Amino acid sequence: MYNTNIKAFLFDMDGVVVDSERLYSTTEAQFLSEYGIKFETKDWDFIKGCTESQFYDLVYSRFSPDVDRDVLIKQGREYLKKTFTKHLKYMDGFLDLYNKIKSNYKIALVTSTHKEMVEHVDTILNIKNKFDVVVVSEDCPKHKPFPDPYQIAMKKLKVMASDCIVIEDSIQGIKSGKASGAKVAGLVGSFEEKRLKAADYVISYLPEILKYI
Repeated sequence: MYNTNIKAFLFDMDGVVVDSERLYSTTEAQFLSEYGIKFETKDWDFIKGCTESQFYDLVYSRFSPDVDRDVLIKQGREYLKKTFTKHLKYMDGFLDLYNKIKSNYKIALVTSTHKEMVEHVDTILNIKNKFDVVVVSEDCPKHKPFPDPYQIAMKKLKVMASDCIVIEDSIQGIKSGKASGAKVAGLVGSFEEKRLKAADYVISYLPEILKYI
């Protein structure tokens, strides 16, 4: 398992490390419904993997809610925090994979999520101590699908793109990982397998990635 050139694993957070995508979609839908806002099913394809800023750009361009943007964002975060505190857990298979790689590889968390929410996730699951590097939304001049988030992580880890495997669950994230020059595994969940064909590998359970290295 350890006889390749791979030196680092770079993980997306939502839908890869933590089982949060379903919590985002249900909680945000419930929260925004209080303002008469309802997204179509097709909109969630874009929303999965986007930044908080991009999400609210879509909210305001599409629906123009009569509420201050900063107020709405703050309210939305509080809704999410309450839901996460009650229901957030690790993705099935993450801890198994982590325990198999932690002694032999560098590990990074690369997320489009706002720092405040990452800190809240950490208070629930203590995730940050599992990663050598954590890259959040505020660290990046450009976000996924641009390569910047993963390139920043690689620089901090002091590894080359050819040394890395990226694990992503979103189309935006897969594009970002590929653009960075790394090999990318697409995890089935947020999107069905056929939607992840741009990835180098497609897996249904996180430890499956080990058969490719």
